[in-house]
Parts: sequence; structure tokens; C-alpha cells
Amino acid sequence: MNLESLYFWTHGLIIVGSLLAIIYTFGVVWRVEKKLDTSYKLMLSAIIAFCLSEILDLFSFQKHEWQAILGLILKALFVILFLAGILEMRSMLRKMDGEIK
Repeated sequence: MNLESLYFWTHGLIIVGSLLAIIYTFGVVWRVEKKLDTSYKLMLSAIIAFCLSEILDLFSFQKHEWQAILGLILKALFVILFLAGILEMRSMLRKMDGEIK
């Protein structure tokens, strides 16, 4: 197995895992409400951004500057949205525990 093949299959596995995460997270968003809904919507958006960045990276046969920049923007968007989702869920749990009002 050469390095190019390993690169392709690794990205394929990441994309398939991301797509499964999108499907399962969408299923959770469909069933929850209010604050938890907001948290999962942010995480779903983060996973979609990550998946798109990986797809863009995999299919960028000709390395263009705009593709590299778009990939970085999507990965940054993933980090920001995922962090926002986690912070939203943390806030909700702290309110449930009575730490904050």
C-alpha cells in the first residue's frame, strides 16, 4: 500500500465517520428542544463544516490558494461552532445543577 492510497483511504474513513456523525446528530436535533436543541444545532453545523473541509481537501487535486483558504476557514468554523455548542450545553447543565441561575 503506497502513501497516496493510505492518504485517500484515511480521508475516506474520516468523511464516512463525519457523515455518520451528521446523521446521528441530526436525529438528536430532531428530538430535543430549547437549549439542548441549540447546543446540538451548533454541533451539527460544526460537524458539517468539518466534513466539507475534509471533502474539499480530498478532492483538491490541483492545489489552488482559494481551496486552501476555504479549507482553513471551514476548519476554523468547525472549532468555533463546536466550542459554542459545548459552552451552550455546559451552561444548560450548570443551570440544572443550580450552579448558576
